[in-house]
Amino acid sequence: MPKFFLFFLSFIIFNQVNAELRIEITKGTNDPIRIGIVPIEWKADIPNFIYLHEVITQDLEFVGEYEVIRPEQMLSFPSNEEELYYRDWRLLDVDFLIFGEALNSNPINSSAQDIEVTYFIYDIARQKKLHKAHIKGNSKSIRSLAHGISDGIYKKISGIPGIFSTKILYVDGSSSSNKEYYLRVCDFDGMNDQLLLTSDAPIISPSWSSDGKHIAYVSFEMGSSTIYTQSIESGQRKLIKPQQGINSSPVWSSNSKYIAAVLSREGNTDIYKYHTKRKSWERLTKHYGIDTEPDWSRNSKKIIFTSNRSGSPQIYELRLSSGRIKRLTFKGGYNARGRYLPDGENIVYVHRERGVFHIAKQNLISGKIKILTKTNLDESPTISPNGNLIMYATKVEGKSVLAGISIDGSVSFVLPSNTGEVIEPSWSPFLN
Repeated sequence: MPKFFLFFLSFIIFNQVNAELRIEITKGTNDPIRIGIVPIEWKADIPNFIYLHEVITQDLEFVGEYEVIRPEQMLSFPSNEEELYYRDWRLLDVDFLIFGEALNSNPINSSAQDIEVTYFIYDIARQKKLHKAHIKGNSKSIRSLAHGISDGIYKKISGIPGIFSTKILYVDGSSSSNKEYYLRVCDFDGMNDQLLLTSDAPIISPSWSSDGKHIAYVSFEMGSSTIYTQSIESGQRKLIKPQQGINSSPVWSSNSKYIAAVLSREGNTDIYKYHTKRKSWERLTKHYGIDTEPDWSRNSKKIIFTSNRSGSPQIYELRLSSGRIKRLTFKGGYNARGRYLPDGENIVYVHRERGVFHIAKQNLISGKIKILTKTNLDESPTISPNGNLIMYATKVEGKSVLAGISIDGSVSFVLPSNTGEVIEPSWSPFLN
């Protein structure tokens, strides 16, 4: 069997193993940037069962902003600047070209699994080298190495950090008929799926610590809602001492010193702040209405939350230094699950319009609202750490799936599960 076919077959099999979710791009930008990615020249003394350029291509095309030409379309395969003929790439209307090589990063021990990739980015229109970079990784995690390269390419071309090395938390109810629920984490593209928790009781509201090393979530395994934290690396769980009544909606502050959550220990449902070192609670809201679904601003000085104190669910903002609360949403009778964008100037939330639930974006200065999604029953928005993409839970043909859309609405995608229904997504912070 030809070696190329073996590599290709291995790549296809690899993409089907350990993947509960799979990406399907449903809409891309009308004028994508065209990129040529020459297959990385493999000089390492380790079998290359997965082509780096294939994973990088999938990454860049995922965001919908790029069109990557395939090797069979290329007129030449440069591995250095002397072999680069700009006319070949101008004929193909390519904007940027990437090529490079992979070597053992430990030349003394060629059997070591460490790989170093050197790659170059060339601006074809300007006929100049735009960037040279080195990245190290392990041959056992080629996809992680490729995601790191994709992050570097994306940042250099767009000026914005890439999200290809980030991860997604989600709840899988694929066996809910058997009364089992699964808390899972996977790469941004649904690959490298790992099971974090199995429970015979519902799991809701997963969220990440700011360093990406811990998570918090709500479990009903004790018969009522309780909040746990858990280490991603070790799997060790810690129960935050349950308070009387509701314990729900935990979300970490940007410095991970606090967790905002919803408690009803004093009879009413309010927002509280948990001091992770002192292990104590501080009440932040005091109103007879129901306050829920908190989210921290990037500087941890403000919290937005959902409240029905005005008669219908609306988004409010609490300034922690003064305790001042102001209402942010006024259009429509239902606005909930608000989340800050990293710029601090916009929020996204679930907005009901004509009886249908959509994801909306609102500018906090102008108050201008933009409806982003066209799907139905949208809920649980979570934002990529670079602020460019929103992932949310929705219904497609009556089945719960994860979906996403760019902040400008130009790109959309879905991540249906291979096994069942998925809900409650939570996007990690940058992990590198």
